This record gives sequence, C-alpha cells and structure tokens, in this order.
Amino acid sequence: MDVLRDPTHIGIFEPQDLVVLQGVFTRLAAANTPSLDEARARSLARSIITLYRHGVRDPEQLFDALQVQAS
Repeated sequence: MDVLRDPTHIGIFEPQDLVVLQGVFTRLAAANTPSLDEARARSLARSIITLYRHGVRDPEQLFDALQVQAS
C-alpha cells in the first residue's frame, strides 16, 4: 500500500490494514500459553507492525514469522 511508503502518512493505516494486524496479533496471542504480559504484548505488536511496514502483508507469513517470538 502506497500510504505506508509515503512519509506524510507514517503511522497511518487503512481499516483493512488494521483488520490484518489485529487478526495476526489475536492469533499469536491465542497460540501463546501462558498469556502474554503487557511488555511482551507490546513487543509482539511492534514486531507485527514493523514486518507489515516492510512489505509482509500476508497474514500467514506474519504469523509464521512471529510464532516463535510469541511463545
């Protein structure tokens, strides 16, 4: 998405982007036992957003790339 590459829109996501990001986060959090504490949850969210901004848009690829970090 061009919005993510435009420096005037840094940090701005479209609704469909948020659906993907939230879905991956929810799935990773559910796969993690015991549940994530706040610090680990924030770290995981940052990692998901970083990969997304670097072009990883497929939810399965995001999940696979971060599944190890969440556990």
